[in-house]
Amino acid sequence: MYPPDMKEIHPEDVFRTDIPGFDELFSLGGIPRGNIVLIAGGPGAGKSTFCRQICNNASLRKQHCLYVSFEENVEKIERSMIAFGWDVEKFEQEGLLIIQKMNPLDILRIKFGSIEGGESATEISMKVEPITIPRGFKPDVIVVDSLTAMVAATISKAKNYRVYLQQLFNFFEETKATTFLITETEEVPRRYSTTGIEEFLADGIVVLYNIKRGSVRENALEIVKMRYTKHQKKVMAFEITDRGIVVYPDKLVSIE
Repeated sequence: MYPPDMKEIHPEDVFRTDIPGFDELFSLGGIPRGNIVLIAGGPGAGKSTFCRQICNNASLRKQHCLYVSFEENVEKIERSMIAFGWDVEKFEQEGLLIIQKMNPLDILRIKFGSIEGGESATEISMKVEPITIPRGFKPDVIVVDSLTAMVAATISKAKNYRVYLQQLFNFFEETKATTFLITETEEVPRRYSTTGIEEFLADGIVVLYNIKRGSVRENALEIVKMRYTKHQKKVMAFEITDRGIVVYPDKLVSIE
């Protein structure tokens, strides 16, 4: 029997990031396939590198990745990946990796209207996909960089916020892709998303820290939440090497 928050997971239902030291933090040896995971942290914590490394590793396994950016242009993202020795151009040519630069002001055109009899209730009267997936492309992995920028630019009325997020998460769930949503937080966050709603909708939360210790900074990682699998409940060190991120499960870090 599985706890209420868990379902039976088979080996083929596990998504491996292949980031050294990370997958072993889960009892399944990876993230349950199809989970929607927040990658939270402050500036310079390594969130984009973490997600781009996942795309590189998935592409090496011939899985399809869609990387959506609302801030950096495609060329800068490509250069950042090439700097780690990742063959992004090959993956793009083979149709395994698509990097999109999107204007967050143009990604969503939804009419919000009041439901009769309700004072503040809203409904979506026209459903439009919040992210454009190229025709014929079925992603195994979706990265949104960042959810913070996407939401800030598209929602101006607080009462519509929850409705919008619900549709957004439903969209990701329907793709059946394992989805990573980057969210900007404080250096040591008290919450892991813009309002806190996102973290309840998400299946997982991984926090990356960039903690200042005197005149130096220390990187650390913590899995706050992951549905359908047990995981390590500790804050551990990681390093951004010239080949990407390496997690050290046995090296604990204090974030107090």
